[in-house]
Amino acid sequence: MAISRETVLIAHDRRDYIEFLMTRVLTPQGLTILIAQNGEQAQRKALDMSPDLIILNADMADGGLPLLKRLREQRCSSAVILVTRQGSLEDAVQAMHLGAQDYVTRPDDAETMRRAVHRALTHRRAERRAMPSTAFTDRQVERQIHDMRVLSAMGRRMLSVLEWEKLLPRIVDAAVYLTAASESSLALVNEATGDLHVLAAKSATEEQAHCLQPQPEVNASAMQALNSGQPVLVHNHGEPSRSYLHVPIKVGDIVIGVISTGQKVEGLPFDDHDVSLLTGLADYAVVAIHNSRAYQVMEEQARQRAMPPSPPHPTPAPETGEISPSALLQVLQTQGQEIRNTMRSATRLAQELRQQVAIVESLTTYLDAQEQTIERLASHLLPAEKAGTEEKIPEAPAVEPQSDALLHDVLECLSDGVLISDASDRVLLANSAAARILHQPAGQLVGQPLPVVCTDPRWSKTYLILKAAARLGAEEPGSEIEAVETPLTIDEHTVQAMFAPLLHAQGEWQGAVTILRDVSGERDDRRSRDKFIATISHDLQTPMTAIMGYADLLLEQSVGPLTETQNHFLQRIKVNTKRMVNLLRDLIGVAAIDSGKLGISPEPTDIPSLLDEVLAEIQAQLADKDLTIERSIPDDLPFALADPSGVQHVLTHLLSNAYKCSAVGGRIGVSVEVRTADELGSHAGGMERALVIAVTDSGGGIAPEDQASVFARHYGERPSVPGLGETGVGLSIAKGLIEAHGGQIWLESQMGHGTTFTFTLPLAEADSASTEQS
Repeated sequence: MAISRETVLIAHDRRDYIEFLMTRVLTPQGLTILIAQNGEQAQRKALDMSPDLIILNADMADGGLPLLKRLREQRCSSAVILVTRQGSLEDAVQAMHLGAQDYVTRPDDAETMRRAVHRALTHRRAERRAMPSTAFTDRQVERQIHDMRVLSAMGRRMLSVLEWEKLLPRIVDAAVYLTAASESSLALVNEATGDLHVLAAKSATEEQAHCLQPQPEVNASAMQALNSGQPVLVHNHGEPSRSYLHVPIKVGDIVIGVISTGQKVEGLPFDDHDVSLLTGLADYAVVAIHNSRAYQVMEEQARQRAMPPSPPHPTPAPETGEISPSALLQVLQTQGQEIRNTMRSATRLAQELRQQVAIVESLTTYLDAQEQTIERLASHLLPAEKAGTEEKIPEAPAVEPQSDALLHDVLECLSDGVLISDASDRVLLANSAAARILHQPAGQLVGQPLPVVCTDPRWSKTYLILKAAARLGAEEPGSEIEAVETPLTIDEHTVQAMFAPLLHAQGEWQGAVTILRDVSGERDDRRSRDKFIATISHDLQTPMTAIMGYADLLLEQSVGPLTETQNHFLQRIKVNTKRMVNLLRDLIGVAAIDSGKLGISPEPTDIPSLLDEVLAEIQAQLADKDLTIERSIPDDLPFALADPSGVQHVLTHLLSNAYKCSAVGGRIGVSVEVRTADELGSHAGGMERALVIAVTDSGGGIAPEDQASVFARHYGERPSVPGLGETGVGLSIAKGLIEAHGGQIWLESQMGHGTTFTFTLPLAEADSASTEQS
């Protein structure tokens, strides 16, 4: 069975280096190679062809970190290696925050590059394996197929309308339907003046679009789309938040108009999918508009020719009233040229439609093949009718040899181990990868009870948890579990196992699919990387501290007076050095969390006093945005049993997040209180009483679909989320520090009303009481 090769895009402006990568690094590994010699080519190929890996020249004029940032903003998920001969720690940190897998400062060393490529592709494969289930992917594909079919049908109906007054409203209605917008407008360029005039529109209170008397377009974003020839997507995060999309209507490189939509019905912002749909609609619209204009010209000429001749007049008709043969020939030639242009446009449209039909057919074929594979797998696993006692092992129905062979080939092509068991927990199928990972012949695995094929106790325990969850009622706690994972240790190898149920349509247990992946190599690579980061961070802290100390001495004017300019420059040095120290502290924190060595030294700590210190440090920043701090802190609070430095780090990140996402003149709320376990509910974490600290911002809130990712490590790789200020590793480190104290951290957010981050800490008095009881 043929397997598609992984693809690598080389984005570099030096031909000799491209040849070096091709001959010494990539071609020997059997990789498919794409080449881009400037940033524009690299961005287009990365978005259009979705390579598995991009090797990006950080020193290229229109490439490097700005290009990486643009790719992440446009949801490009390819792995990225930045290569440079003039690297810096700050650039390396920024690259990692943007999701680069590696930052290579010795790009001419073939072995170094081979190892970097191997690590990046291994990481990429792991990401693909961790992608959502095929059912979710199928839903996305089905949605795209449905949208393409709707767009194609609307385009065909649009092309059948020749009357100008009917065509323009139909284009606007189609834009509203395709993007689920509440309002839309169509503006065309006046050929005589070159101005953009709105000719049709639909407001949020109207059910259908209608034509308008030509009105000058005054929207700045629409004019930007007209002048740039590119779609313009605008998000207004005010209250209420609004979203607008403007797409140019183009004939070649000439823009003849703009389609605009605003405010999705669901209140969500427009996305890249909406841009794609509206761009496709604009392609249909330009042909329909051209046909309608040609039809208008021909009708006017036909009407003029059909007019009866003027009554005879005593005076001879002027010579200009007669149509000479040459003038008539010129009119006919003009009409012929317009007809030919229309035919060419129609031919191009037919080619585009054929391409879209081919895409739809290929996607449909893919879905049909996938459905057939699932049906074959289900029929292979479906047990026969029970004819005896419950202990009798049901026999699987016969399967066509060709189907069975195909299923076997599919499993053998997988690099991960796969075990498929039936309703009685017996292994039905096992591929070679599973046999290799479990150190047992595949033939011996088949027929064994699944819970005993691995000696690690976590194996059987996790499987039984999945089986119990699958048999729960729909409303019972735990019934939402769709798959469970657990790490295993098999002969000194670290293996990740995932169990997923096979259920009947009625929800009855029919067996399970188990996926095994050896992650020992990934663990070693991660440890080496973390050790390197921790070492570099520790080494850099000493000179950073020295710079801070000398800057303070100079600012105190202990070695002589300073001018105002010198004082300003030193303040900037101190601010940026402190920022670098915070970045180094974050890197050390990440390495400590990953290695399980995040150490804290709990002691009785006065949280309000600690909070005062943090607020004093950021007071200047708060004043810049005229932010007000609203405190709700009782006077008689007990001490927390906490590490002062760690809690100060958490408070700094949370207040920094609130500062970044709050508007000018807004407020930040800070509260500290004691709550009981009953009041905390699921956030009690085994504590009878806890100190609860909350920080509330006045931002726009965080959407429900984004909340689960707020504490993720590399959240900054993705486009900025409205309502979230911190986009790096800060909140992830805060979560690790709080959990190291035995507490919990969570968020509550409401769109348009801000977000509250809350965390708990154990009380010092509770610890003293437990000690006395002991």
